[in-house]
Amino acid sequence: MKVILRPIRRDSWSGLKKYKNCYEDVGPYLTRSGRSYTGLLKDEATRLGEVLGLDLGPGSEFWRDYFIRTSGKDIYLDTSDPADELKYLYLKGHKNVKNSLSERKATARFVLINKGEEDKRTNVFNRMRRKATRSFDDMNLEDMRKCLRIFGHNGDRLSNEAVENKLFDIVEGDPISFLKKWVDNDTRDTEALIEKALSRNIIRRNKNIYKYGSDVIGHTIAETIDFLNDPKNQEIKIAILKQMLGKESLIDTTSTPEVDDKYEILEEKKPIRKKQLNFEEVEEEVKAKTSKILKGDTI
Repeated sequence: MKVILRPIRRDSWSGLKKYKNCYEDVGPYLTRSGRSYTGLLKDEATRLGEVLGLDLGPGSEFWRDYFIRTSGKDIYLDTSDPADELKYLYLKGHKNVKNSLSERKATARFVLINKGEEDKRTNVFNRMRRKATRSFDDMNLEDMRKCLRIFGHNGDRLSNEAVENKLFDIVEGDPISFLKKWVDNDTRDTEALIEKALSRNIIRRNKNIYKYGSDVIGHTIAETIDFLNDPKNQEIKIAILKQMLGKESLIDTTSTPEVDDKYEILEEKKPIRKKQLNFEEVEEEVKAKTSKILKGDTI
């Protein structure tokens, strides 16, 4: 197996991974048991110890001075070589090394890249991204607004273009979450209803308790979804829908349409301003017309 050890931390001032002729060692540290970290299982320590002629037990003096020196360049390991296999196993579980580019590890300063495995992960991610994009293309604007609700955004007041752009940013940035929360979520409509009812203060949430009126309808979002999807509780679900539609119609009749009507009325009743002529201009105009008439009489 071919493996690459790659530094991932850059100096905040210079932007370099390492300065010229500078090195960083991936060295030993004590585990919670008080012994030096080795990264080897018992059978691996025995097998590699016999091949390399070393004592690789957890209490061996070998581990006190063992380290792997790195520069700013990649280090290539071939696990068919026992010495490289020892390095690989040591690095694999080290606190400063993560095992893939997608892994999140706050203490990591290096990443181990298995080219074959990384290609598989990349292909899986790209397939999920393509699936997410296809699903996005099939959504209408109402679905987009519901989806934004599930992601914690209020899309009701956004324009159609803004809704589409905002959701597409989510799809591109985190297609896995989009697939989980929307495409593969069988209860997405109910979840979007709950989030919208929370924003209208129809359903109230206090810490993890969801209430409709004085009734507790769930202690988690999952419980609340199950409660509203239960056939026994459809009257409550319908009541929430009616109350929400009532609030929406009230908002619609008291917001922008009313402003638009007033604007139209003002436009209709807007007085027409007549052009005010200067007195001297009027006098000159009269004199010109008079002279024309006099000239006509002489002819």
